[in-house]
Amino acid sequence: MTSAPRPFIGEPLIDRCHLDRDDPAANAARWADPAALLLTVGPRDDVVVQALAGGAGPDGQVRLAPAATGGPRDDQKQLFIGVVASRPWFITRGRLAPGPGEQAVPVRSLSLGPVDREIVWAGLAALHWAESAPLCPSCHGLTRVTPGGPTRVCTGCGREVFPRTDPAVISAVLDGDDRIALGRQASWAPGRMSVLAGFVEAGEAAEHALVREVAEETGLRVTAARYVSSQPWPFPRSLMLGYVARAEGSIVLADHELVEADFYSRDQIRDLVAGERLILPMPMSIARSLVDAWLEERIPAPESGTDLSAPLAR
Repeated sequence: MTSAPRPFIGEPLIDRCHLDRDDPAANAARWADPAALLLTVGPRDDVVVQALAGGAGPDGQVRLAPAATGGPRDDQKQLFIGVVASRPWFITRGRLAPGPGEQAVPVRSLSLGPVDREIVWAGLAALHWAESAPLCPSCHGLTRVTPGGPTRVCTGCGREVFPRTDPAVISAVLDGDDRIALGRQASWAPGRMSVLAGFVEAGEAAEHALVREVAEETGLRVTAARYVSSQPWPFPRSLMLGYVARAEGSIVLADHELVEADFYSRDQIRDLVAGERLILPMPMSIARSLVDAWLEERIPAPESGTDLSAPLAR
């Protein structure tokens, strides 16, 4: 008996409290709530985690190990994330102090459950933006984070500044034999491979960015694509738009973004991974979700989406 296919994404689990997010009294009450939690992120985007009860969960899953809030809150450093199951969550940058049974681990390498994953996505995005964009784009004066975030207000001209997100496309690119294209960047360790991805340029449709990026990296021509799901990737501020695509042609590395790339069958991937000759994308990434969905034959057919084989009729 087979289990039902896993969805790519489900309902939102964080209540971002938009109606009273900047209400000082509401935020003071959230910080003082005995159930409130503070997630500390180390200087290298590492966090303290602990194994699930009875050992690590599926795919080596662990869970975040936040601390209770306490003392006065500095709303410029201890940023509000949202409320999950009646528990307010905050995030800050600081020194990590793992307790018994805990360890500090880089966020990118973690396999987390849905709730912890959303907390990390939302919290890191807010933290990175607060740290990287302190000046007003209009007058270049200093800005302050609003009490509930994520916006900032200029102390000079009063302009309200919102976080920026960089859209990127990422795709499981398949050939006519349903093999998947994987590539490796020069900075990655030998054997580490991932699906094809790239940023959307200004004034460019996401589907057109997919066609362009795949062609630039591999010389392949995308003929069809179907949107699958999205995932925030706060390193520092990307939104990954996930697709499955069909491509034709032969792989030719032309722009030096990749040092190797090829098409692989499912059996080849499984054999290479088992022999420790291939390292799949990190568990928390949408790249891994796309590869896993293809391996399990539950990814949609690209032809059920957008025909990119010819321009629109005039």
